[in-house]
Amino acid sequence: MDVHQYDKAFYTGKINPRILVCMTDQSIDVSTLQDAQRPLEKNHLQDIADYVSPRTKGMLPASVMIGTRDDRLKLQQEIAPDGTVRYFIFFPETPEEARQYENSIDIIDGQHRLFAFANKYRDAEMKDSTIYEVPFSLFITPDLRTRRQLFTVTNEKQKSVNPNLLLFLKRQLDMLNQVEMAYYPVVDSLNGVENSPLRGRIIMSAEKIAKGYKAKELIKILDKAKLSQFRVAGEALTVEGMVKVISTYLNAWEIFYGLEYQHPGKETMTKISGLRYILLLLPTFLDYSVSRREKFTKEFVLSVIQKLADCKGLAEGQTLFDRSLEFRGEGATVKMAADDATELKSYLADLDSEGFNPFA
Repeated sequence: MDVHQYDKAFYTGKINPRILVCMTDQSIDVSTLQDAQRPLEKNHLQDIADYVSPRTKGMLPASVMIGTRDDRLKLQQEIAPDGTVRYFIFFPETPEEARQYENSIDIIDGQHRLFAFANKYRDAEMKDSTIYEVPFSLFITPDLRTRRQLFTVTNEKQKSVNPNLLLFLKRQLDMLNQVEMAYYPVVDSLNGVENSPLRGRIIMSAEKIAKGYKAKELIKILDKAKLSQFRVAGEALTVEGMVKVISTYLNAWEIFYGLEYQHPGKETMTKISGLRYILLLLPTFLDYSVSRREKFTKEFVLSVIQKLADCKGLAEGQTLFDRSLEFRGEGATVKMAADDATELKSYLADLDSEGFNPFA
């Protein structure tokens, strides 16, 4: 079908993507620098290949945008019985025929979707005989001005979906991945239960909450802390158990520093960077509770926070959040939390052993 927009025309149709990919520049590979495309990303290619495999039967309804490079693909027309003009192009029908058309098309948009059907990426169960077609929009040897317009509309004018909103939509469609399934219920409960310091403070989709904490970011932090892997008497924590632990833990930090997540200010502790640092230390606190056979109460957490402050040699008036540079970037905060956790474990071990040296 021909489509006209002002003085430009393009044509739409459908095609077997396993054939179409053979008609592209076969020298293009992962990380290859291209003139008007970002480099292919192997993980993204594999994700799409897995998605469209016969196991998951994923659909790709959005059109691939392509342009001819030369006259090997000829646009032809015929007059229909009703007098209308119909346009068509004879595409190759087998991989062998397609090789004669190698490098006859440029991919303007959709290269990852198309290259996911290349032999090196596509699922072994995706046979040549498996029925799978993709829609396309075809431009006949587009000039530079047209290519610039298409580049702009497909790259600069597109507004990506808010990752946090995307997480919410995936939850509604039952499409969460394994990590998200493990922690989404925890974050959702933390946002709703009455005794949670984060109640009503978590942005679950795209709602506006001043100085709120995004659900996607909290899930990422909890996964980094490996909270779902913590075991008590060989049993993993339930969702309710994790919510109770996190609520007790955060409440103790609020008491220790006289701050509230319900009323965040300029203090680092109530920002996402401070919350990241605190939550990444949680497994160390839990491990110590188990090793000491002490209940995980606010009083216990308060005592360990004090030991952490002593371990860091903080003077009166100083806090664990004074190291501003380490809280400016996620990587620096993660490293600081890991270093402090290691230092705290050693400090607690020395306290419990009262400095006993078996080799003295």
